Amino acid sequence: MDHLKPIQKGRRRGLSINSLSETQQSAMNSSLDHLQNDLSRIDIQWNRVLSDNTNPLELALAFLDDTSVGLGHRYDEFNQLKSQIGSHLEDVVNEHSQVFNTNVASYGKVVGSIMQAQEQTLNLKRCLKEANEKITTDKGSLQELNDNNLKYTRMVDVLVNIEELLQIPEKIEESIRKENFYQVQILLERGFILMNNKSLKTVEILRPINQQLELQEHLLFNNLIEEIHDIMYSKSNKTNFTQVTNNDIFKIISVSHNGFTSLENYLYNIVNIDIMEHAKAINKNLEQFIHDQSLNKGEVMLQENIASHSSLASSRNQENEGFSRIGFLLTIINNINKLPIAFNIIAERAKEEIHNIIVKSTDSIRLKHPSLLKMASSLKNDNQFGLPVQDILSIILRECFWEIFLKLLYAIQCHRVIFEMSNVLQPTSSAKPAYKFDKIWTKLLDEIELLLVRYINNPGLLISSANGSDKTINGTTNKAPNLPKRKNPKIFSLEHNIEDNSSAKDQAFELKALLKDIFPGFSVSSNMDLDSIYVKDESFEQDEPLVPPSIFNMKVILDPFLLFTQSTSTIVPTLLNESVVPSLTFFHDYVNKSFLPRIQMTLNYLFTIEVESNNPYALESSDENHNIFKTALDFQRLFYNLLNVFNTANTFRTKISYCILDLLDHFCNYYSGLFNNLIGTSDRHLSRKIITIWLQNGTLMDQEQMILNGDETLFNEESKGLFKDIPCFYQAGKGLSKSDLFNNLTLDTILRFSSTVIWILNWLPGLKKAINIEELNQKPMLDADKLRSNWSFSESMNLNVLNPNTNPTSLGNLKILLDDKASKKFDETVDGFKALKFKLMTILRLNIRALCIYDIGSFFQNTKIWNMDVGSIELDQNIASLISELRRTENKLKQQLSEKEKNAVLIGLDIINNYALIKGANSIKVLNNNGIKKMLRNVNVLQHAYRNLSSEPSKINMNITMNFYSLCGSNETELFRYVERNELSYCSIDDLKTILRLQFSEEMQRQLKRQSTNATKGSIKPSNKRYTEALEKLSKLEKEQPKSGAQSKIEQLKKSLKTDHTTK
Repeated sequence: MDHLKPIQKGRRRGLSINSLSETQQSAMNSSLDHLQNDLSRIDIQWNRVLSDNTNPLELALAFLDDTSVGLGHRYDEFNQLKSQIGSHLEDVVNEHSQVFNTNVASYGKVVGSIMQAQEQTLNLKRCLKEANEKITTDKGSLQELNDNNLKYTRMVDVLVNIEELLQIPEKIEESIRKENFYQVQILLERGFILMNNKSLKTVEILRPINQQLELQEHLLFNNLIEEIHDIMYSKSNKTNFTQVTNNDIFKIISVSHNGFTSLENYLYNIVNIDIMEHAKAINKNLEQFIHDQSLNKGEVMLQENIASHSSLASSRNQENEGFSRIGFLLTIINNINKLPIAFNIIAERAKEEIHNIIVKSTDSIRLKHPSLLKMASSLKNDNQFGLPVQDILSIILRECFWEIFLKLLYAIQCHRVIFEMSNVLQPTSSAKPAYKFDKIWTKLLDEIELLLVRYINNPGLLISSANGSDKTINGTTNKAPNLPKRKNPKIFSLEHNIEDNSSAKDQAFELKALLKDIFPGFSVSSNMDLDSIYVKDESFEQDEPLVPPSIFNMKVILDPFLLFTQSTSTIVPTLLNESVVPSLTFFHDYVNKSFLPRIQMTLNYLFTIEVESNNPYALESSDENHNIFKTALDFQRLFYNLLNVFNTANTFRTKISYCILDLLDHFCNYYSGLFNNLIGTSDRHLSRKIITIWLQNGTLMDQEQMILNGDETLFNEESKGLFKDIPCFYQAGKGLSKSDLFNNLTLDTILRFSSTVIWILNWLPGLKKAINIEELNQKPMLDADKLRSNWSFSESMNLNVLNPNTNPTSLGNLKILLDDKASKKFDETVDGFKALKFKLMTILRLNIRALCIYDIGSFFQNTKIWNMDVGSIELDQNIASLISELRRTENKLKQQLSEKEKNAVLIGLDIINNYALIKGANSIKVLNNNGIKKMLRNVNVLQHAYRNLSSEPSKINMNITMNFYSLCGSNETELFRYVERNELSYCSIDDLKTILRLQFSEEMQRQLKRQSTNATKGSIKPSNKRYTEALEKLSKLEKEQPKSGAQSKIEQLKKSLKTDHTTK
């Protein structure tokens, strides 16, 4: 290193470390810039003259050359550049002299330091060599000393470990009290490590410490499990449940949270809860947690939780704290190697804990509102339609169910968190997951189904349907819908084997009192109606519903149930989708397979107790002061209540609407069966009744339909159809009897039945409100909004204001929305009532016509002599009876029917009477003027009576009959003159022959008497030339056109008469 030494010349340079000022630094940089500019100028302007290979001599010669090829002309420039470079170089040296001196001084210092280090290295080598030589020398005392040192060191370590081990249990207890579970785990690990030390393992006195550590480990495990359950099932205040789920929901549903101001605002907020939006908000934290696990952040997150446990414990109100806390606790359990055991315990306790959520929620309601629940116990008898939405108990129950389903939702979210953590903490390559989420999900759905059964399924419906589900009511079979069978039906019950009122039953009071004292939760029926000394079911208060079960309780259950369904629709792991029932499918199956049949059964049950169980013929006054069947008013009250409860005026729900339409159709069938029983159209022994025969005549029924619709041109055709089955009504034994007519009681019932059906048709069609529903593409996936629109219902007004006597026009909001298909079904039912009205109105018409035919037939049958010697103006008793019955019937019609319906029954009676009186002339053998006067007297009185009964007396015309019998008193010439003037168009050829026969009847009788006195001349039939010629004219026309109608025959006869008259 000597060659590196600087040359010593008198004095040494001092090392200056002074810092440069900004001005000095600028001057140094400026000098360098000037020098650099000079060099750049040389490179640019002198690059051809000056280069690395330039010869100075040649350059000097070039400067001396003044010619054009020389550089003499640039010599001054060269000198100037040289002077400038020299000046600038001098400036650089001056400005950088201090730095140069410093570098030189530093170089000297470095050389000195290196030389000093070399000397020290040589000294160290010498020392190490001497030490090595001394160490290798054999000295026995040092070995012994070393062994003793190691022995004492081990003893000290054992004592330290024992001291530490003795302190660990106390530290663990302290950490457990502070719930510092991570610290407990660390202490337990340390304790077991110390106990597994070979030096401590053989110490007998330390074995209790080992047992104590094992006990504390078990205690830690139990505490971890309990805290997990406390978080999952919202048992304690460690986690703010409302913030963990969705605080907005509680602000809406809770009366205490939302600043309850008015019932209307509260109900409005409840009804307009956005299920889909809140479901997304509730699942946000869970989705974030699962997303973090999918990004393999689980272990990092857990480490952060472990490191920040103290801060975590002080910040438990954070939104995602519950899930993170569960992950943290599971990590500790995994660290103590008990994670599989924990999974089994959590899975086994799931059903009990889920049930306890429901029990505690309902118990809190019992404690807070005992008086309201006591009042609700009478709902089963007072109100068949559940709690109204305006009832304060309904609001309390709604909040209770919201709390239940939100807690169940949070519980299953925590189970999903455990499932995700199981994949992180114990990843497995098999398809079977370590955590049995599918079994827990099944238990949850089972418990929800039991909850719904408890509040929806009324066991009384099963009893009523079992007693009369297949019972024939008025000719119709009422079959209750099939319900799902119970999973564990009760096969045998000992109590059903005690039938007598033995003395053992008297002891039941004491037995139940004793049970109530022993078991505080045991519930005893308040009425103490003891049918048996045995308890049917082990019933406890926590398992009893807060209100009587009813399908109408779905009003307060549906929304929280739907929120739970929608929120859990994505909560089941994809791996388990095929092995479990999705929540939306569970809801869809429940409402369609259980709830919908319950609706149908409930409606049938209500119809049975409100309508069918009553006397079908009991009467009550309607709003028009008509006596109608009370069952119709009962049904209207029931139907209005159902429309109100199901809110059919604002929403169309296909299946619920069809249940209501089925009930309406059931009522129509009920009245149809009542009609069949009343009329007896289906009974064989009554099939010979003339009215029954007429009802089975399709052509006649078509005519009656058109007549009731206002067609007044078919009275003659109607009369012909009526007499078709009784052509010889005027003959004894071939006409109608009293049994063919309805008695007064039956007739009054039919009349009130008609009034009832007309009253129904006054309000029923106005309830329909048709709507157009666009056919949208049905999404394969269900959602809560769609399910809510199909199944939600809530009454739109107070049920107490519904009065069956209220005018339907005043209930403008009470409608039933129907689509095209449902409208057709509704119209079919209305048409059924219209058909029933037609039948009843037709029966009234036919019965009064049968009465006329019966009395007129009796009139002809009882009058044997029509050629009296003395004239009489006395009214025949049969005609008088007919008029009396007509007046009585008209008075009843006026009381029960409107003027229009009354006229529809009475209209056309004069025509049927004309027809009967004319056809009855066939029974008269001999008719003289006194007989004609008697006939005209009775016909005139009958016509006057009809005009008094009719609202349009001018239309009553029995002149046809009068003209008929008047012609019977004239001659054949008068008859043919009437025919010629077309005044006998109502008469057939047979009727004209009857007139001719009666014109000559008296003369023929006298001739017959004369022939009978001359017995010796033999038996000769009486004959009359004029009568024979007239008959020949009529017979001739009949033979020429045997198939033509009576009118055509009369026209041919008139032409023949005109020809004969011209010839004469």
